[in-house]
Amino acid sequence: MITRVTEKIKFDLVNSSLFRVQDQYTELIEKASSMKEVNRPSDDPLGMGKILDYRSSLSYIEQCDGNISTARSWLTVTESKLTSVYDILVEIKETALSQGSDTASTETRQIAAASLETLIDELRSLANSKLGDRYLFSGTRTDTEPFSETASPARADAPVAGSGNAFDGTAATGGSYTGDANRTYVVKIASGGAFGTATYQLSSDGGKTWGTETAVPGTGVISLGDGLEMTLTAGTADLAAGDLFTVRAYAEGYYNGNGEALSLEMAKGVVLEYGVSGEDVFTAQGASGGTDLFAMLEDLKTALEGDDADGILAQLDAIDGSIASVSRYTAKCGSLSNNLDILEQGNEELDLRITELCSEIEDADMTKLITDYSAKEVALQACYEMSSRLGSLSILDYIG
Repeated sequence: MITRVTEKIKFDLVNSSLFRVQDQYTELIEKASSMKEVNRPSDDPLGMGKILDYRSSLSYIEQCDGNISTARSWLTVTESKLTSVYDILVEIKETALSQGSDTASTETRQIAAASLETLIDELRSLANSKLGDRYLFSGTRTDTEPFSETASPARADAPVAGSGNAFDGTAATGGSYTGDANRTYVVKIASGGAFGTATYQLSSDGGKTWGTETAVPGTGVISLGDGLEMTLTAGTADLAAGDLFTVRAYAEGYYNGNGEALSLEMAKGVVLEYGVSGEDVFTAQGASGGTDLFAMLEDLKTALEGDDADGILAQLDAIDGSIASVSRYTAKCGSLSNNLDILEQGNEELDLRITELCSEIEDADMTKLITDYSAKEVALQACYEMSSRLGSLSILDYIG
């Protein structure tokens, strides 16, 4: 059977070809202007999914790099402050050596005591240094000034209820704190209900680790440990799962921060602790052990004022201990900074590789694009020519 090709069929075919080539031509122009092979999900649905995953990874790496920058600034300032502390302690040691000798007199020791008062103030100022609005040596209590001018007895703050607590009763701290370091106790309600029915878990390290699930006593009195307890008084709403109560406890001394380390995620699966706490560097409570800086300085000042040569010399071991502690944590800052450099380099290499993988899918091959563009331009001109010819036909072209 012979099928007659009508003028309408010809017109529809040319029209369809023209629109198709125009769309392809426009798409090539868009790719050329954006230099992207994929400009929208419909261009390559599978490829766009990969691109979004790569972009998410790149965003995560950027966040980690920001954390590294934050930690590096913190460590740089911390190292600088500790270096200044070291210099002052060396000066104090020289004073103790000279004023503990037989050549010193009552008058020189009095002068040295007055000078020591100034050095103590400088040390306290350094120990209370800030970066921005956060204290460097308060552990994770960066909003709390770490060192006070006078020693305080052991104590505990009133419980702080979590902002989302359903329980509307009261909580009070009781007992006497007997711990040897500053701690943050957290009580987390595991299952809700009335006293005697609800259960809780206890943390003594600010919520990093938790004890076993235990029933809340019917009296509402929860033992925190180290001589402390928290007494809950019922309100109109029972305890609910997720309710939190935080109690800060302080050992006797000058320090008001804690011994917990700041930490940030620096790379995929790598959480790095940075900075050092004043508890570790300056107190007998911390990891350095044995030396309580400000207590030692007060003892040295008392010995100088009392013209007590033996008392002055008795502080030399403590001064050496403080110098060693400051030196050790200054070196730790340098070591942590080196770790940050390694992690940053790893992030840069990963960023480059992911960017390359994303580019392979997303970026246009400009050489191929220009070739395709030229071909489509020729095709579009041909379509225009065909359309022009078809549109110029009349009945006269068929008479003859």
